[in-house]
Amino acid sequence: MAITNRTRNLLLTALCGLLAITVLTPLVSAQERESFTVTAGPHEVRVVPTNTNLAAGFFQLALFVTNSDTGEVVSDARVALVAKNEEDDYEGWATAQNSPARPDRYDARMNLGSTGHWVIGVDVTSPLGTGGADVMTFDVPALNRYTSGSLVFFGIFAALMLGIVYLFWSVKRQNRRRREAAEG
Repeated sequence: MAITNRTRNLLLTALCGLLAITVLTPLVSAQERESFTVTAGPHEVRVVPTNTNLAAGFFQLALFVTNSDTGEVVSDARVALVAKNEEDDYEGWATAQNSPARPDRYDARMNLGSTGHWVIGVDVTSPLGTGGADVMTFDVPALNRYTSGSLVFFGIFAALMLGIVYLFWSVKRQNRRRREAAEG
């Protein structure tokens, strides 16, 4: 039985779609699972980590600020994040900004300067009032200097260098054989 090009293309498209659904579904559910909601004075703040690399002390957050009584979006708030590392007595902060395109979403990015146990708090000021609360805690691990990815990189680099050395040696040997053949 011969499979036509159209049938093969339909099967490949279906396979790609199934693969995309299988890969993307856990990612979407993981994002929904990782949100934190706190009450900061008259505000309710939902915090969603959007991009994190804790080994490097870097993370991005999306914050959604609403009126805790009515549930209405607060688009004119001043939102500040405060990060405290109690082990090193270190404190950092960042501001979260919204845009006219997404007035309901405030985005913040923080780079933490040291490893250890961090507590992230949010301070919100708007015409409704002022409030603050601790949102989440996490540990920034020590950055491993050599990971399996760097070992793969060094292995590939060494293989390339050996290939280049072999290429030069082989060209030199070929030139020597030609010279000997021309002389003899």
